Amino acid sequence: MTKMHKNSRSKKNRRLIWNPSKYELYEDTVQDAENDAEILSDLYRLVRKKKARLLREDFCGTFAVAAQWVKKSSAHQAWALDIDPAPLAYGMSKHFAGLNSNQKSRLHVLKKSVINKTRPVDIVCACNFSYWIFKERSLMRRYFRKAASSLKRDGIFVLDFVGGSEMLKLHCDREVYGSGAKRYTYVWKQESFNPLTHESFFSISFNLSNGKKLSRAFTYDWRTWSMPELKDLLLESGFKRVDVYWEKEDRNENPTGEFYRTEKEEPLRCWIAFLVASKI
Repeated sequence: MTKMHKNSRSKKNRRLIWNPSKYELYEDTVQDAENDAEILSDLYRLVRKKKARLLREDFCGTFAVAAQWVKKSSAHQAWALDIDPAPLAYGMSKHFAGLNSNQKSRLHVLKKSVINKTRPVDIVCACNFSYWIFKERSLMRRYFRKAASSLKRDGIFVLDFVGGSEMLKLHCDREVYGSGAKRYTYVWKQESFNPLTHESFFSISFNLSNGKKLSRAFTYDWRTWSMPELKDLLLESGFKRVDVYWEKEDRNENPTGEFYRTEKEEPLRCWIAFLVASKI
């Protein structure tokens, strides 16, 4: 039996302090892993008219998407690659631990650089603009070539992309999440931008309602790439075709979760699309 301190307050009067992990907050604000897994599946079906089974999630972090992928069926397998042990450890305690034994056997978590060839899969994906960490053309080309070599002949390489005039200037966005004691503010900030090199520094901070601040919980030292640059690099790296998939909007300009291939869109302050590269 646990010994109570003589000055302990009763459970009735004790105030519980919410102390979330930065990874918990990231997944709550930035990711929707179940939806992301479904989008990847839908994109493959649009391109190949059949179902994808094998996924490689690059820069996987807590590998939430890969964990959702293996839940889809007993035929789905995923490989998750990242070199940072901290988010991988969180993913093991939260996502891997929550899978059943069969699902665990089909999820392969690798502490490994994405610039490596792995077993050929249906989809290689790099989400949340993580691949922008590669600032030099030669390094980005090297990564793209390894991704191409890790795909089946009819596989696809999926990159999400953010563009628009907002990405070329300093800005700060805030959004409130949760309620009551679990209410907090998400802060996305572009802290620097060099127009001569497109080198940019971004940060994510969280301000909790209890006064706790997770300043610069995540930081990103990136190059803000342009869509034409990346399309050219993909074609130089062994891919034969690169398409852009844009999200449909309803009459009220709200995203629908459906995507269509496009070659021309209107300039917006900020927009997100998918680059889908294939070898055939």
